[in-house]
Amino acid sequence: MNALTKYKGSMKLAAIGDALGWVTEFEKTPEDLEKKYGVSFITKYFDWKKTVGGGFYSYEDDIKSGSYSDDTQLLLSVARSIKEDGTVNQVYFSKIELPSWLLYARGAGRTIKNAARKIERKSATWNNNFFTFKAGKATIDYRESGANGAAMRILPIALANFGDIGKIKKEIFSNSIITHGHPRAIVGAMLYGIAIDITLQLSPKSFDYKTFLTMLGKDIHTKLSIPFIDIPELKSWELEWNKNDTGMVFKELYDDVVLEVQQYLRDTYKYIKEGISDYEALSKLGCYKYETKGSGISTVIAGIFFACKYSNEPLKSIENAVNSTGTDTDSIAAFSGGLVGALNGQKIIPERWKTVQDINYIDKISERLLEISEGRAEFNDVPIEENNISINNINSGNYEEGNKIHFNPLGNGCITRISRQDAITKGKFNIILSVDFESGQSCVFSKLLSVDNESINDAPLNDWLINSQLKFNIEEYKNLEILNKNKDYEKIIELLIIKIPDRSE
Repeated sequence: MNALTKYKGSMKLAAIGDALGWVTEFEKTPEDLEKKYGVSFITKYFDWKKTVGGGFYSYEDDIKSGSYSDDTQLLLSVARSIKEDGTVNQVYFSKIELPSWLLYARGAGRTIKNAARKIERKSATWNNNFFTFKAGKATIDYRESGANGAAMRILPIALANFGDIGKIKKEIFSNSIITHGHPRAIVGAMLYGIAIDITLQLSPKSFDYKTFLTMLGKDIHTKLSIPFIDIPELKSWELEWNKNDTGMVFKELYDDVVLEVQQYLRDTYKYIKEGISDYEALSKLGCYKYETKGSGISTVIAGIFFACKYSNEPLKSIENAVNSTGTDTDSIAAFSGGLVGALNGQKIIPERWKTVQDINYIDKISERLLEISEGRAEFNDVPIEENNISINNINSGNYEEGNKIHFNPLGNGCITRISRQDAITKGKFNIILSVDFESGQSCVFSKLLSVDNESINDAPLNDWLINSQLKFNIEEYKNLEILNKNKDYEKIIELLIIKIPDRSE
């Protein structure tokens, strides 16, 4: 089997697992699926809706069939950050891709969103993004962030550096610490990268879960060793990490987590051999417990479990992950999909799954990752048309369908759909912009705005003004906005009459 089909299969099935699993992520039981989608077992995409934002500022996200979530969004962000030599431009990812992603993030968890906000601080760097954030009454420290937000995005690093485990580990470690500080997040990401590298070398005809898990778990302490932590950029991070109030030492905690991985891999081997149910296995892996369901270790191991258990029926490995309601279904299915695709290639993708969002763009990214791994990649810049409207800073609702825009880092695009939804809080509204980019990626941008910032193009007079084809300068628009807010319609009419051209000539 040629390498390209494996690369495309891995990337596309990771996105497919994410898209299918996002549908089920917030449902607790098969009965919930039946009520919402008319089926108790999901094997295809659905249109669905999701309430986004908290309290009085929320809006309804209209999610189209096959749409992927933050897992794939950040996977693509990392892919764009990989240089021709396979290293990740961590500065670019942390200071451009990550904060920009906040504008179009879908389904993102609190840790990754807080990390993306905190990296915007002038004092923060890719290797020094220590922060705390509130979660209810608790204060969460960066050092406690052990979720799978790092693991879900590192597949491109493993593909770009196929065959070089040392480099894969170093680049994944460095990228992971931008957002997550607990070894469970970091080790989970590295374990997934190593699992992908091993899987790419194997044939589906000869695959055996016992051999694979033995290869993965053999000498695990060496496989997950981190000698590169002594380079200055990472040593300074470790020293800062160790400055905490609990007396924790990073390397000691790291070694404890590696022992956890070793035990989990042994358990996974046993669960498959004994034929216990998916539910029982995932329960033992901690995938249903609130405290650990999103753990970087538990979810990656769960993805490995599904890929191994159903290696003879690879689509089942994704479908059963998707339908493990009550777990982090989109991430687990994405991990399983990445592994299944790396083993079987893209030929196993059924027609019903080929409508996943941006499949052609994912193909292009896959091709580039293979070029990088084979040492034949060239510099690839994203063109920006400065005459287009920038949406890097959405500060008004003054947009129209068909507007040509540009957005750093995705380049030029076109607004294909606009939705404006009033928030419960008076004077606030959400603007939602659907954008197709020339590169092939599509995104949905959202921003909470005050009516005070709203352009005249969003006011009730909009249709009349457009139809009248009258020309207004900025000051005149502002005056009209004020008058309209104050319901001073007589004055508005006076201003409009002045602008109507004298046609007597």
